Order: sequence, then C-alpha cells, then structure tokens
Amino acid sequence: MGKIEKAKTDDLGVKVSGSARAGHKVELAQKSALCKIFGTSDEMQANALLSHCLKPLKADEASDEHPANDERTFMLSVVRDLAPRDPVERMLAVQMAATHVATIRSARWLANTENIPQVQAHYTGFNKLARTFAAQVEALRKHRTGGEQRVTVQHVNVSDGGQAIVGDVKAGGRGGIE
Repeated sequence: MGKIEKAKTDDLGVKVSGSARAGHKVELAQKSALCKIFGTSDEMQANALLSHCLKPLKADEASDEHPANDERTFMLSVVRDLAPRDPVERMLAVQMAATHVATIRSARWLANTENIPQVQAHYTGFNKLARTFAAQVEALRKHRTGGEQRVTVQHVNVSDGGQAIVGDVKAGGRGGIE
C-alpha cells in the first residue's frame, strides 16, 4: 500500500498539534476558523466542541508522535463537511465523527483477533457502533427535514381511461366533507 499524505490543514484553517499528555496546541488561520467548522458564532462553544472532538481519541490517535494514526484533523473535517446549522446538529456532528472513529478502531481490533471469544466481543462492539452511526445519520436527516418524508416518482404509466394526479397527495382516513 502506498504512502498516504496527511490532509492539508489549510483547508480547515485549523492545525492541532501536541498530545493529550503534553497538551494540544491549536493554531488558527483566522480567529473564526473553529466557529466556521462548527457552524456557530460562539467562540466558547466552538472551543468546547473542539475539546469534545479530542476527548474520545486514544493517545496514539491524537498525538504528533503517531502521525499515521492521528484522527484530529479528520474529526474536524467531518464536522465541517456535515455543516451543522444549530446546536443539536453541532453536537450530533461531533458524536458522528467520534462514532465513526470508534467504529473503525473496533474494526481494526476485530481484524486482529485470534480466538473466538475475542471475535465475538469485537464483533458485538463493531456491530453496535455501526448501528449507532446509522441511527445518528437518520437522526440528522429527520432533524434537518422536520421528520417529513418525501417520495419522488420518476415514471408513471397511465392507461387509456385512467387518471393521474400531479401534486402533493397526503394519505389520510376516509374521505369527508371539509
């Protein structure tokens, strides 16, 4: 497998270095870079959300000493790409990024198991994390759409003598006088 270069931090406008033990150093291209990533104008909230992104990472996933495992920039890029629009979306985006990293970590552990009890334990954890991520995606979709579902019909055949309705059709009970 070829060498994978680390994503440019210029894209995010944020560079996180250091480690949990020695302390993380955050460099911002602009004062508002974190606010932009988290979709907020509140700098205190953006700083807290950055901290929440770093907390679930293992030491080797948030350290300059292990650049191949460093997930800090990835976590921030996921949140940025989800483009949170309100506090619920901001918190959910951080959870989704953390759940994804934990799912991949769990998959790695599963791939390196050597006996049946380990396989069962890691498979259970992986499965729960994967299902949690799917539930988070659905929660984000419902939050963004207000829970409404839309169905788009791409092709309709109407036979001779038939009728087609074009427009919003709402399912309801028996017809009545309105």
